[in-house]
Amino acid sequence: MIKTLLNLSHVDEGLSLCTENIRLNFADVSVTVHSNEAMLLASLADYYRSYLKIGSTPSTSLDVYVLEESAVGEELKWLEVPREGGKQGRKEGYLDIEGGRWIKKFKTGMAFLQRPEKTVAVGPCTANLAQIVNFINNQFLNHYLRQGYTLGHASGFSVNGEVTAFAAGSGGGKSTLMLRCLENAERAFLTNDRILLKKTEQGTATIGLAKLPRVNPGTLLHSDRLRHILPESRQETLRQIPQSELWSLEEKYDVQIEDDYGSNRVQLAGNMARLIMLDWSLDSAEPTTLARVDLSEQPDAIEGLRKRPGPFYQDNNGDFADLNVIDSVEHYTSELANVHVYRLTGKVDFDRAYELIAALGEL
Repeated sequence: MIKTLLNLSHVDEGLSLCTENIRLNFADVSVTVHSNEAMLLASLADYYRSYLKIGSTPSTSLDVYVLEESAVGEELKWLEVPREGGKQGRKEGYLDIEGGRWIKKFKTGMAFLQRPEKTVAVGPCTANLAQIVNFINNQFLNHYLRQGYTLGHASGFSVNGEVTAFAAGSGGGKSTLMLRCLENAERAFLTNDRILLKKTEQGTATIGLAKLPRVNPGTLLHSDRLRHILPESRQETLRQIPQSELWSLEEKYDVQIEDDYGSNRVQLAGNMARLIMLDWSLDSAEPTTLARVDLSEQPDAIEGLRKRPGPFYQDNNGDFADLNVIDSVEHYTSELANVHVYRLTGKVDFDRAYELIAALGEL
């Protein structure tokens, strides 16, 4: 077992315990996850089962080591990772070492070593599957960010490779709207919260993230298709909560697309045709309206799309980005030059939004 994080020779010796493995293919990236816990790998295979069926021929292979043991590194003096959007509390810390960086999750005790090769997760991994998924997905994100893609904070669906994305700050309704749009069987799930985009001669290349929608209970309660995910006793309790409180309640549930929407409803890549910024409000009495935005006159309209790469991003030279730096609005508007951008305003009405978006597809 790994007892000290700062002795990398000791860490690498500990990786010899990871004798089990599973290979995951995402677009042109293959990730082999090595672990000392076979049940954890089985859980990952179940989580990613929709993606395992997407045909691809990876050109890049990555190795991730996931070591199940008790929390380690509690005694170290971690530097705090700055949080976005006014969020409070001590969530994660980091320590830079030669050639890499340790990132610590304070709530769970998990520790992650980000480096060019053989990245490592160590701690109570089985109890924190979502953080292992995030760590694997960070390697996927890094691969594309190193190729000049830009990270966005958005959900989205695809129809025959044509992507519609929804962007907003946390709690803006982008996941709920994306799932509502999947009621149209022609639409495939692309991404829930992160999106990669890059302007090309053919349009704006767009890549989603292999992560299931992770939503709050209000989304499930108001969906005939998804309500079954909530225990009936929990449903009864939630029905007594005012809509404004239900909207902001942080209580996450995964939605397995394959189970609830059918097979072959997941894609990872396409070209972005339209971006819809969600500027609606629960407090508004105005009708829900969708209007085109001219970014040459209103560049700040896409502010909710901007996203920092975060503490796991390591560039082609092995350097980590300034944690407070984010690409400019001008950079994002340039990448969106081939995309039709809209604002959804007025009151929050998912059924009306569904109709307005369907009308866009008919134009």
